Amino acid sequence: MKTATVLALISAASGAVIEQRQTPTAEFDVTNFSASCQPHSVLCFFGFNVATTTTPPSATSCGLAVQGPDFLPAVGLTGCEDPRFSWSFEPRDGGAHAVTVNWESTPGFNQTGSHLIQPADVVLENHGSVADERYVGPASFVISPLTSIP
Repeated sequence: MKTATVLALISAASGAVIEQRQTPTAEFDVTNFSASCQPHSVLCFFGFNVATTTTPPSATSCGLAVQGPDFLPAVGLTGCEDPRFSWSFEPRDGGAHAVTVNWESTPGFNQTGSHLIQPADVVLENHGSVADERYVGPASFVISPLTSIP
């Protein structure tokens, strides 16, 4: 009886149509994103979590305190907790900002992508004698498409 069942399964499997699976496009899922300058201080703070949509997924936390003051400054490429990840932040013309994430998916092969923060998502808050910039946009967003860099 066991032999008949096994043979039936083998013949059913051999007659099945094999469909090729498509690999989903890799993306970076960013969560808990924050960027703000501390009122009456010279420091600005950045922080977020990032995860890949690859199989297996990779995830890490990124953050930094940098000298501002007042306006969110440019941050050159800097590392995250997982050293395969790095990120940068760049003010753009017209009040926009770009967050770029890089990930070394395999040794010598990187994937990178940027998210454009709209001017409406950054506010200048008046604190009397000083004004400070703060990100008020969505705390979660997707960075896609990614560019592969061998």
